[in-house]
Amino acid sequence: MAKVFIGVGHGGPDPGAVAGTFRESDANLYISYGLGEELSKYGIEWKASRNTDEEDRLAEEIAECNAYAPDIAIEIHNNAGGGVGFEVYYQTNGYRSQSIKLAQCVEKRVKESGQKSRGLKTKITLGNTDYFGWLRECKCPAILTEGFFVDNAEDRSKYDTEEELRALGRVYAHGILDYFGVKWEDQEPVLYRVQVGAFADRNNAEKYKEQITDIGYPAYIVEVKDFAD
Repeated sequence: MAKVFIGVGHGGPDPGAVAGTFRESDANLYISYGLGEELSKYGIEWKASRNTDEEDRLAEEIAECNAYAPDIAIEIHNNAGGGVGFEVYYQTNGYRSQSIKLAQCVEKRVKESGQKSRGLKTKITLGNTDYFGWLRECKCPAILTEGFFVDNAEDRSKYDTEEELRALGRVYAHGILDYFGVKWEDQEPVLYRVQVGAFADRNNAEKYKEQITDIGYPAYIVEVKDFAD
């Protein structure tokens, strides 16, 4: 069974980016709820760095991640600085190719959900290592996501309820399922029509409809004027 570690950015005394009463730390947590719940539906084992609004230091996240020994790890953040859209950072170390693949899978699903993307990115130190400790020190393929800009009212409005944030988490989960090659079901149901009778006489059609309805099945009469033999 595949294992995923979810790093939930900020928390407790560290709210992250803030806009009025909207706090990034809360948004990150709700996203993680949706992500974890969706992974569970498909048999993916996972663990999150926090499940409540508590202090969640980066060093502790990384240590917990490495102790869990996951197949992949994802760090959840949201942005600030007046921009628009999603972006994802990938590793440049020995996990580079897997990290890029994971980032591409998640970005693809985010774009399909309707959110703009600022692309796949890296940030490097003067020592030519990954700037983000999460990407530098996690001992597995890992990415760091920035879902939207908290300080941009238009961008934030897409995710300003708990359900919208959970839905974004489910989008991330679908990207992760794609990475693992796990098929997942679309949200929209598929309906299949079954024809149980055809009559040249309308009265016979009405009688059969009543019989079907009486035993608890919905039945409809559809007139067909052009049909093939």
